[in-house]
Amino acid sequence: MLHRRVFASTALLACAVLAGCATTRSELQLPTPSAAPAAAAPSTGKVAVIRTVKDERVFEDAPSDPSTPSLGFGGASQAPAAIKLRAIGRKRGGFGQAFGDVLMQEGQTVESVVRENLTTALRQAGIQVAADAAGAPPDAMLLDVRIKALWSWINPGFWAITANGRVATDVDVVGKPGATRIAVEHSESRQLMTEGAWLEVIGKTLEAYRAEAVKKFAALAAAR
Repeated sequence: MLHRRVFASTALLACAVLAGCATTRSELQLPTPSAAPAAAAPSTGKVAVIRTVKDERVFEDAPSDPSTPSLGFGGASQAPAAIKLRAIGRKRGGFGQAFGDVLMQEGQTVESVVRENLTTALRQAGIQVAADAAGAPPDAMLLDVRIKALWSWINPGFWAITANGRVATDVDVVGKPGATRIAVEHSESRQLMTEGAWLEVIGKTLEAYRAEAVKKFAALAAAR
């Protein structure tokens, strides 16, 4: 009887530590990157247009690796495209079992968030961003972006958990062979995985993504 009580208490504690026992979906409002404190570089005289941003993430119904996007409530195969576009994480219990989803609030999608972050990164690299090709000079960089990863997940541990975030995009520049890969990962130790913690982890991952994008865009501008 004592062993059963200890086991039950341990299980409840694990669920509480991860804040993952809830099977409901959390909906988060990600902050806009315009609030980022990073200063813009001197103007390069270059202009860019983000023509398209497409979500190419691959979801699985029951992946063995929590870093692979998945969804509850019937699984990813049954989820509408609108839900997948807002999905950015999956809650898990103390033994790694998958529970509810972490979504962005309506009005935000991974495509809109990546576009906002890349627009900010371009400006921080000293590159002007035009709304469309029609209003841009003939030598403007035309960018087509493919999202390969934008996901946050947790790896349970005995005393703490590791919270992770990953963002990866392939940026095709019209007239330039091959894609420019912009990819980052972020990990940190957490005792509790509240909605605020999800926001912090995803926010730090996107901050690192913008910093990496600034470097890549500066190099592209210098090569033109």
